[in-house]
Amino acid sequence: MNVLITGASRGIGRACAEAFAAVGHRVTALARTAEQLTTLRDKYGDHIEPLVADLMQELTLTTIYDVVVLNAAFYAPGGLLDARDVYAESFVLNVLANHRLARQLLPSMRARGRGHLVVIGSTATDRTSPHMTAYAATKKALRGLYEGWELELADTGVLTTLIAPGATLTSSWDGETLPPRMLAAADVAALVYRAVAEGLTGRIVLRAD
Repeated sequence: MNVLITGASRGIGRACAEAFAAVGHRVTALARTAEQLTTLRDKYGDHIEPLVADLMQELTLTTIYDVVVLNAAFYAPGGLLDARDVYAESFVLNVLANHRLARQLLPSMRARGRGHLVVIGSTATDRTSPHMTAYAATKKALRGLYEGWELELADTGVLTTLIAPGATLTSSWDGETLPPRMLAAADVAALVYRAVAEGLTGRIVLRAD
């Protein structure tokens, strides 16, 4: 399959790229950091196609994908009343960029009557913590987009899945106090791969034990 994964240079996105490439799928790994994408290509060869792009800007893609994993997200701790305004950047990457990509890529899936859209959400949509208000607000907006896509694509042959992991250990937590229990990025990637392999749909929550 041709698979597009955004935010593929690190964390959940990188783990997803490795999960698909390891079993022979062709993965377009999209991220802003060329060096980290190169290490993926070095490890998996032609199964990884690095695509260096900044999703803060609108992007034009011409490849037809069988699977699209919308994972790229911006996380910075802080509430909406804090001095640092992280909401605008969070909204552009976490919501608007995903809307742009879906609007561009889903019509070809619908026309062919097949494909799988996987959106990486968060359990932050269920309960907001004071230190992550901006992040939670944008993830709630993304969940709303997903629910709209799910309705519009019903009975078209295109599958939709929203993966909602709990706190996951990635570099986004650098310098932060870690929760007592966290998921590994590989755990989330394994669920993403399983959802595609088994055709699982709907919202699937994954929490650390």
